Amino acid sequence: MLTELEFDDIIGYGEASMPPYLGESYESATSFLSKVDLTRFDSPFLMEDILTYVDQLAPGNYAAKASVDIALHDLVGKLLKQPWYKIWGLNPERTPNTSFTIGIDKPEVVRNKSQGSVALQNS
Repeated sequence: MLTELEFDDIIGYGEASMPPYLGESYESATSFLSKVDLTRFDSPFLMEDILTYVDQLAPGNYAAKASVDIALHDLVGKLLKQPWYKIWGLNPERTPNTSFTIGIDKPEVVRNKSQGSVALQNS
C-alpha cells in the first residue's frame, strides 16, 4: 500500500508492507490512515511531533505507521533537496550493504523496478 504526503506541491511517498505476522491488512491500514490528520502541523520538519502523534493514534498498525514515517522522510529530503545520508552526515562509502524489496508484479515491471534500484544504489 502506498502513502503520499504533500506539502508545497512536493509529494513524499511511503509504503506499507503487511506480512501476515503483523496481523494487518489493506483494510486495517486504510482505516488507520483515515484517522491521520496532519493539518494540525504547520511544517513537515516537525518530524518528531508528527511521528509521536501518528504513533499515539492507535496501538499496533505498524505497517501503516511506517508508511507515514517513510513518506515524511521522503518529503523532507525532497524539500531539502538532499538525500538522507547527507542530512545525517553519513559517509556513503562506509555504509553497510542493505537489501530492498521488489513487489510481485508483471516481469517487465519487476525488471524496471530492479534496474531503477540498482541505478539508485550507484548514484
